[in-house]
Amino acid sequence: MSSVVGRAFFGREAELAAVVGVVERVPAAGLVVVVVSGEPGIGKSSLLAETCRRLRDRGCAVAAAESDDVSRRIPYAAVATALRSVAGSGDVRAAVEALDLTTAPDATWFGRSCELVARVLTGLAAERPAALVLDDLDQVDDDSLAMLAVVLRRVTAAPLVLIAAARTHHRNPGVEELLDRLERHADVVRVRLEPLSGGDVARIVETVLGTPVDDGLAHEVHVRADGNPFFAVEIARSLRELDLVAVDGDRARLTVSPSAIRLTRREAVLRRVAPLDRDTRAVARAVSIFRRVRLDQIGLLARVASLPEEAVVDAFDGLLRAHIVVRDEDRGYRFSHALVGEALYQEIGPAQRRHLHSLISARLLDDRARGLAVDEMELAWHLAESAPPGDLRAVRVMAQAAAANRTTAPETAAALCARALELLPVAAPERAGLLASQCRALAHASRPGAAIGPGLAALEELPPGPERSRCAVVVLSSMFLVGRFAEALRLADAELGAGAEAPAALHAQRALLLVFTGRHAEALAEVGRIEAMPVTSAAEGVVVFDRLAVITSMLFRHDRTVDYANRALASADGQAVLELQALAVGASTGALAGLVHDASWRLRRAEELRERAGGHAFRGELEMARVALDWFGGEWDTCLERVGRAAAELESRQELMMLDGLRAIELEVRTWRGELDVAARLAALEVPGSPNMSRLHALAMAGYLAARGDVEGARRVLVEAVDDDGMTAYSCVLLGRLIELDFSHGRVAEARRTAQRLRVVAAERVAPWTRTTVRRVIGLVEQDAAVLREAVDEARVGGLVFEQARAQLALGLVDRGAVADLLDAYAVFQRVGAHGLRRQAGGRLRELGAKVPRARGRAAGVLTAAEENVARLVQQGMRNRDIAAALHYSPRTIEVYLSRIYAKLRVSSRLELARVLDGRA
Repeated sequence: MSSVVGRAFFGREAELAAVVGVVERVPAAGLVVVVVSGEPGIGKSSLLAETCRRLRDRGCAVAAAESDDVSRRIPYAAVATALRSVAGSGDVRAAVEALDLTTAPDATWFGRSCELVARVLTGLAAERPAALVLDDLDQVDDDSLAMLAVVLRRVTAAPLVLIAAARTHHRNPGVEELLDRLERHADVVRVRLEPLSGGDVARIVETVLGTPVDDGLAHEVHVRADGNPFFAVEIARSLRELDLVAVDGDRARLTVSPSAIRLTRREAVLRRVAPLDRDTRAVARAVSIFRRVRLDQIGLLARVASLPEEAVVDAFDGLLRAHIVVRDEDRGYRFSHALVGEALYQEIGPAQRRHLHSLISARLLDDRARGLAVDEMELAWHLAESAPPGDLRAVRVMAQAAAANRTTAPETAAALCARALELLPVAAPERAGLLASQCRALAHASRPGAAIGPGLAALEELPPGPERSRCAVVVLSSMFLVGRFAEALRLADAELGAGAEAPAALHAQRALLLVFTGRHAEALAEVGRIEAMPVTSAAEGVVVFDRLAVITSMLFRHDRTVDYANRALASADGQAVLELQALAVGASTGALAGLVHDASWRLRRAEELRERAGGHAFRGELEMARVALDWFGGEWDTCLERVGRAAAELESRQELMMLDGLRAIELEVRTWRGELDVAARLAALEVPGSPNMSRLHALAMAGYLAARGDVEGARRVLVEAVDDDGMTAYSCVLLGRLIELDFSHGRVAEARRTAQRLRVVAAERVAPWTRTTVRRVIGLVEQDAAVLREAVDEARVGGLVFEQARAQLALGLVDRGAVADLLDAYAVFQRVGAHGLRRQAGGRLRELGAKVPRARGRAAGVLTAAEENVARLVQQGMRNRDIAAALHYSPRTIEVYLSRIYAKLRVSSRLELARVLDGRA
């Protein structure tokens, strides 16, 4: 029960209208997503059920599924259940059969299954809008989430709405990733269910009691239920059953003082089963151990309940009649509301719960020994809840389940390893292997910070050999990702100095650490030696050549970078996960170096591969590549939106190096746009620890300080960022910015001296970004139009849209005949929102007597409704944090909105925005 009592629907009329209204937008908007959130019992399921009923009454096709902690362990359970809920056409039957993993799938299975599911959804929406409704999205299995991320992207043009409900504070990162991916291609509308008002709770109480109620009774139920409709129903029922209410005149009232009532929300739920006889209540408690039970498990249920099987059959039917347990299609029987099962489970003492879990696990182990099919994850769960310390059989089962799910469900695998480790004695020989498995699972889940601890513990116990080497490489990679470079290098030296023959991957990881600790010459000397080493597997080949690609990129050998990235891809030998790794690392490496065309095709192939193969690996690398390519390509709105979505996740996963890169790019973009109030927050963050990201940050920081008028501070940042031999990352673009800074402030002689140094440093560098920068600043200092035209051509060929516009502006300042270049630059600056540069280009056009284009597409008055809401709250003086709370957004989302608003209204601060809005009023 929630806000629906009987056939009445209370207190959610506005939310229901909002959800149904979204469906009405679907034919024009394509795919739209509605996410309903709130605490347990607040009415999410009821709202979804009422929505389904009304949509079906309108003739809309609705595919619906509910999930729980049991179905979450079944691969593709949510998608299959939703498909089964619609009429069984040939496409539906084919899709459901494909998702029934009774046989081992081949390499093309995921892609074919996605195509079948997409065909079903498209067919449902062929004649009128259709809805895919997923209750308890936070309980949906990881495989379904991965499939939905692919399928829904393919049907974004269809008149389809995804309506999902999730608890407010859930712990399923896959849900947020799915929503983040959908936000790139569809509108996502969030509906937060707040507690019901006192009036709505009073209507619920009146419906339960069958009579009007006085204000005191209604108020007491409202306070005790905290406005939660589910608990309001249970508390009202309990008060009636305890004879604590009486009808006085025409209204029900309390018969005792409120202070005499001892009734909490949990106690009210347990009273739901209190009227049952002893046997039926015992069976209800036993069902709470299973969470979901099948009829063929009645014998086992009887053993758990300590009752004769005949008594259990009668009691089970009683639970069905009382609607405490309901049928869940072909997956068995479950509680009508998860809160009932949770309350019953907590009512059982911890020792008894452990005993009951042990009875179930013993039966499952016996079934497995007799050759019967057993759900390994279900067995592992019951063993995790019941096994005593030292139970090696339980440890082996959990270790096997973890190994089987390390790639598909790495968080679950890591948790199983942790529980198995709790059971093992300190000196048990199995500890090292479990720690290594936990380390690898956490790394696969993109949690490098968490992977380091168990990995180091494993290395303390593992003997020399392949397993130790694999673990060492994972630990070193994890340390690298969180910025612990010096510590990682000491570990690498210790592993290589142990005397055992080390694999090429370990040597490659050490060489990369040499670069990141400033030992460039040593690293470069190692590259050729590592390249000649034998590799023993496809996985090792990918790791080795990925590392060599990053090393050569850091040392400006970008022709070799591309070659090594290609060799990493070839080493994958057609294995999807390894190909994805090679492509993701190659794309991020190339994108950060400004190798736009090379990084773009690798990114496209990586995204296609993720759609076919599924999974969530290498998210940080792929997001970094997307953001950098949007930056260079002049897609700055998209760039900032990506940063806003990715930053929180990268921070939570401790992928700090990627996070630092995103923040540096955001600082650069916001500074060029003149959004200095937003940029100030980024400039105040701690300087990155990695050498490449610290230099990228220095580039952006110098631009920010110069925009603030702190020219000396900007010079100091740039000078300190470039070492004497110019071997630091981004040294050429850093010197280029120093030259432009000096030249624009009248320090022509210093600019020329730095330009001469830049010629020497950049002599053998081939990256388009470097070559464009060198030619632009030298052409500007020397006032050489021919060199500036070379800069324009380099940028055009390299796909560097913004850098090309900057070179065209410089050319226009030198060459009076470059009006066409100035017009092109003006258009780019207007589109990206770099209004300072746009004004500079416009001023030069006026000097030359040319017509300045009218600013179109970003004029005042074109804000969306959501942007208008944000802008008005800014006008009222509210802070981002307060606006986020008022509109139920995150503070990062408000920043993204402000970026769009600033660009559209051509302002750069909150004060300017307020003035524009005041003028419009």
